[in-house]
Amino acid sequence: MQTLAERIGPKGEIKLSKHALEALGVKIGEEVILAIKDRVVLITSTQSLTGKVTDSIKLDDQKLIEEIVESEEWL
Repeated sequence: MQTLAERIGPKGEIKLSKHALEALGVKIGEEVILAIKDRVVLITSTQSLTGKVTDSIKLDDQKLIEEIVESEEWL
């Protein structure tokens, strides 16, 4: 597990360093999912999460899986 210190900007945005983006496997502008529980934030790439769902339920319909991920609170 990596621990990285990042700053919260004046508009509430969190700016991630190049190192943090690489560790997450995401690019600037890419959509991510934030799961928040007990003041802990988990950031997951939607691409990564969609792939995990695809592998776990053996569906080939990527669009359907994206809709499931966006509509359900199962994290």
